[in-house]
Amino acid sequence: VISDAGVVNTFKKLVPHELAEKTAIYKHISEKRLEAGVAALSLFIGLNGTKEELGLKAQNIWMLLDNDLSGMTEEFLSKDLEDALQSDIPLMFISFPSAKDPTFNQKYPGKSTCAVITFGRYEWFEQWQDGQVRSRGEDYESIKKTFSTRMWEQTLQLYPHLRDKDEYMELGTPVSNNHYIGSTKGEIYGLDHSMQRFGNTDIMMHLRPECEIPGLILTGQDVFTCGFSGAMFAGVLSASHILHRNLYDDVADLRKLLK
Repeated sequence: VISDAGVVNTFKKLVPHELAEKTAIYKHISEKRLEAGVAALSLFIGLNGTKEELGLKAQNIWMLLDNDLSGMTEEFLSKDLEDALQSDIPLMFISFPSAKDPTFNQKYPGKSTCAVITFGRYEWFEQWQDGQVRSRGEDYESIKKTFSTRMWEQTLQLYPHLRDKDEYMELGTPVSNNHYIGSTKGEIYGLDHSMQRFGNTDIMMHLRPECEIPGLILTGQDVFTCGFSGAMFAGVLSASHILHRNLYDDVADLRKLLK
């Protein structure tokens, strides 16, 4: 059995408790040496106009308010909800997914899309975790609208020509992440990337494909590092363990062949 659900989901929700509690990873999770990473807010915008008409490029943009990335992020995430709603967003990832798809205009003529992502605290939204999707109440929707407006206004500082081009806007919150992608606290990058996790401790030694449960193989971000590349290389690592073969050598040989 190969689990790509993340170690928290795997050992707290999927593996029977009597087996999970015997593993080192379960102990690390229970004692909070391994915790979920920072939560995320994702704003999805539908735009009126093609990528040519709107001048959109297939690129990713990081918008930062200051060069002290760690400092401004920690300050923002230390705020309570009321203060956060009145604050500028310190960093945002901006992309135009439709501009990356050469067939998008054929499928959706005259339209484009934008995605804006930033970090947020799960605690800001935790009280709505058990609510029904799209029926969490006026307070929740008001908070979403405030964050959405601020994120979009800051995006327009870089793309002022997109003002009044938005036709659709929807914000995904940390509780949205829990519902749609099975996060535990709204995280999108798995376990927290702490010094404790990657330091010279037994934690790092246990975050690997094999574990104490025979027949269970772990993969994904939590056994390597975050993001698409981290998850992809974790797959290579896990497959190498299963096949008893160094697939990194195979990948290197394939690269030489293609080159």
